[in-house]
Amino acid sequence: MLGIPSQAILGLAVPVGIVVALAGVLGMLLRLSRLASSASLSLISLLIWGKVAINILRIPPPDTALLLLQFVAVLFLMEASRVVLSYDQERRELEGKEDSFSNNTRLELVGWLRGQLRGQAKLGLSTLALSTVLLVIGGLSGVSISEVYFSATLVLLFVGALLFLLIHRREPEG
Repeated sequence: MLGIPSQAILGLAVPVGIVVALAGVLGMLLRLSRLASSASLSLISLLIWGKVAINILRIPPPDTALLLLQFVAVLFLMEASRVVLSYDQERRELEGKEDSFSNNTRLELVGWLRGQLRGQAKLGLSTLALSTVLLVIGGLSGVSISEVYFSATLVLLFVGALLFLLIHRREPEG
């Protein structure tokens, strides 16, 4: 919410932030993946709207690195919540079963969870590093985009590509 200008959301940054945070936390605690995903998608939408509103309202933008960091963090947490909820659902199916197959499956499930979270962290850090390098190159080469529609389209294409890469569904096998 730090990267969103208050004028873009009618000065309601704190209440909107509280509602989105509560929706995400409740979604995780109550194991409601739709609610948790809705909170994440709302936050991503607000970040995109904030970037577009900066261009439309012609107000000074926040630091681009801050926006980039927030965006990557939201995508990582969004996918991590889906993975954790999926893990929890599979783990609950194994509760009360103490045979060797269930124990092996439990161990494999923990390994799957660690692998998924590790892979997502690597992808998030790689995305952040690549984007930072592209920002520096763009700044040194004098690339500037003064058209609002072109800028908004590029942001939406970038968001779409990242969403496809980060949210591609990965379920535990078996």
